Amino acid sequence: MSDRAGDRKILTLCAIMIFLQCFIYKRTDFAPTLDIGITITPDRLMFVILLVLAISKFARGELHFQGIGGVERYMIIFAIICTSSAFLVGGGSPVLYYLFDFIYNPFFVFVLTKSLPHSVAKIDLLLRSFLPLGAYLAINGIFEHFGPHALVWPKYILDPHIGVQFERTRGSFASSEALGLALILTFLCYALYVARATGLRRCFAWAILVTTPGVIYLTNQRSAWIGFGLCIVLLAVGKSPMRRAARLVVALSLLGFLLGVATHFSLWEGGTLFSKRQATVDYRVANNVTTWAMGIANPIFGVGFGNFWTAWPKYFQPVPGVPDLKDGNHNTFLGLFSEVGLVGLLPFLMICYQILRVAFRVYSRTEGFEREFCRISLLVMLSYLFGANFSDYRSGPFHNTALYILFGAVAAMAVPKVRQNALSPAPLPMLGPMTSDLALR
Repeated sequence: MSDRAGDRKILTLCAIMIFLQCFIYKRTDFAPTLDIGITITPDRLMFVILLVLAISKFARGELHFQGIGGVERYMIIFAIICTSSAFLVGGGSPVLYYLFDFIYNPFFVFVLTKSLPHSVAKIDLLLRSFLPLGAYLAINGIFEHFGPHALVWPKYILDPHIGVQFERTRGSFASSEALGLALILTFLCYALYVARATGLRRCFAWAILVTTPGVIYLTNQRSAWIGFGLCIVLLAVGKSPMRRAARLVVALSLLGFLLGVATHFSLWEGGTLFSKRQATVDYRVANNVTTWAMGIANPIFGVGFGNFWTAWPKYFQPVPGVPDLKDGNHNTFLGLFSEVGLVGLLPFLMICYQILRVAFRVYSRTEGFEREFCRISLLVMLSYLFGANFSDYRSGPFHNTALYILFGAVAAMAVPKVRQNALSPAPLPMLGPMTSDLALR
């Protein structure tokens, strides 16, 4: 098998794993799982397959580790701190899935994707791997809201006892917030794809592109709306081939707002969603005040990774209409501060900083398709960081894996060519303007 074919196989398996992370396996009969102290689900089984394949290729010299950069350095520190906290003073093995979904798996896919030599074909395959997922989520979301419900798959989506936010469109995640963030990612992939596609593929891509904002609206999720709005505005005002799609969405959204066709986002329906559902706002206020108090009382090491559930009553700050925090934590940053203190929060912030630092450097030195891929990766990061203020992404395997695989590909662009190809007779510039037959003009 050639190196390029082997790389394609790895990326394909990564895409399958990400797709499998869109589903709920516990307390459902969707797919078989294996309980051996930890629950082995199909997505985790795919992780094991990828890990074995990667180790095998490293051992045979077919895959080359690109060294430890700033991102990897802080991820290792972060992993050690959170794991030590979990097993020394925290929740122990019951919160192992948090560690896996939030740290171990993302770290692995980042290193793996960065180790694959950069090429236009590589990022093109990554982009295309999210397109079937976007079509599935959008079409399934329409069926979930409007029917026929017989076409909704999997059926646990229609079960009020599975997941959260049952009265909203929530997709295979059984969570409207998780579905909204996933749709932002797939929308951005389609926005880039339609600028390059032709013929019937372009027509189908436009159909999904126009449908996706409607399904994001149907999630009735304010954080998803704002995150999506930020991405659309930045695309609409920037010099990008995706500007046309963004401006179309802006125009349709304004038209719907003025005509009153959407009850939760209308000028004529007595206020938008932003002035409704005060109970969820109050809960997040109580959550943030409590986690802040928890962190201030334990600023260095926190109360222990995974101990929010047992510690919150001691630090609970009453807010009218919020009797408790049994719905869990809803802020990733404050959740980390309260559980692992500054020694855990600061490395996580440094991971985000290092990712953005590399991405902006690559963005400034590339053009065409590579530059646009960096652009959508940065927008995904923007929506992730915004949403992390309103949800705890430590239990979001899809979002963490998708984010780090995108930035693993971006980081590979920053690897000097001489390191990517040991046979090069002389070092090449670290990054120069890149063009190709797939470049956007």
